[in-house]
Amino acid sequence: MTAATEARLMLLGWNLRVADVAVRERVALTADEVREALKQLAGMGIVSESVIVSTCHRSEIYGLFEGDRSGEELTRFLAEWRGLALGDLSRSSFLAEGAEAARHLFRVAAGLDSMALGESEVLGQVRQALKLARESGTSRTVLHRLFESAVSAGKRVRTETEISVRPVSVASIALELAAKVFGELSEKTVLVLGAGETGGLFARQASEAGVRQLLVSSRTRERAEALARQLACEIIPWEEFSLRLASADVVVGTTASPEPIVRRADVEEAMRQRRGRPMFFLDLAVPRDVEPGIAEIYNVFSYQLNDLEEVALENRARRSREIPHAESIVEEELSKFLVWMGNRSVVPTLADWQRRWVEQRDAELNRQPASERDRLREFADALLARLLHEPMRRLKSEPDAGKKLERLDAVRHLFDLDKDR
Repeated sequence: MTAATEARLMLLGWNLRVADVAVRERVALTADEVREALKQLAGMGIVSESVIVSTCHRSEIYGLFEGDRSGEELTRFLAEWRGLALGDLSRSSFLAEGAEAARHLFRVAAGLDSMALGESEVLGQVRQALKLARESGTSRTVLHRLFESAVSAGKRVRTETEISVRPVSVASIALELAAKVFGELSEKTVLVLGAGETGGLFARQASEAGVRQLLVSSRTRERAEALARQLACEIIPWEEFSLRLASADVVVGTTASPEPIVRRADVEEAMRQRRGRPMFFLDLAVPRDVEPGIAEIYNVFSYQLNDLEEVALENRARRSREIPHAESIVEEELSKFLVWMGNRSVVPTLADWQRRWVEQRDAELNRQPASERDRLREFADALLARLLHEPMRRLKSEPDAGKKLERLDAVRHLFDLDKDR
């Protein structure tokens, strides 16, 4: 009987629902850090298998735990490794075991546990987590099957429902609208005015969408430089951005200026230089960055934050209507995994349980006079067979995979079947 067969599936995590951004930033891991953490966990013997999913919104450690090992040891490891207070880390975490741990991963892969419902990027992140674990040698039979099954569920949700069809973030909607104007955006130039949180988010999404010519201009030069280091974009001095409007196909306003910074006269001049080629303006600032009326200029397309938020709300509502269908797919795929997991666990658990009863029988027989043992053994064997028959039959035939796992775990706990491992 292998340790992997007997181990318990457990999840310890920090995500946007339970941990604030300060904690999530401290527990977020790069790919190299994930590899190092996986190797250390394996070396310390805390888990027999492990996979770590780490993004800007979540850090989740999936593991197979031996005997009395617990999530508390994982928390302590991470606290010491990252130099964090154990209490703070514990209070902002969540723990799940068995079927609930598996269900959480399936919902993550399906985009049902994301900040943006139906988020498509998370499926790739789950795949990447499994890839890193396989490279590190910490994902074997159980977690490999778990993550492959979760990816399969995520694919089905995206194929069979419309939960990921319509964009729900303002930046994604804006990029989709711009693509309708220009077609392929990879060869177009995008100018982002402002390098704060909104400007940085839009610039990153534009880069992820394939935009290669990205310009950033900010009153705060340091912010622009920090963003340029991340995205390899070009910095335009703040006092010169109006002179560079003509070179931009898409202009995005994200500053906190009390009055418009993009003037109609400057846009008219830019359009003369562009010989009428279209320009797309997206005003994400409050108050406005773009002067009203520029949409009256021929071939200029202009959208304000309110316009895009209305589209986002409608798209979120449409995605939400797909949730029941997506959840049913998740449960169907989860059930397949739990059946596999239960069938894998039932035989060794029942064998251990029967062995424990035989040990108790032999211990009691050895206390009896030698002349009585053969007669008592015959009686004890008959009684033992009668006592074990019905519980074993029920465990083997339980149709609910989740209940089967829970009952197998209960047997192992109640009869202390792991104490000699």
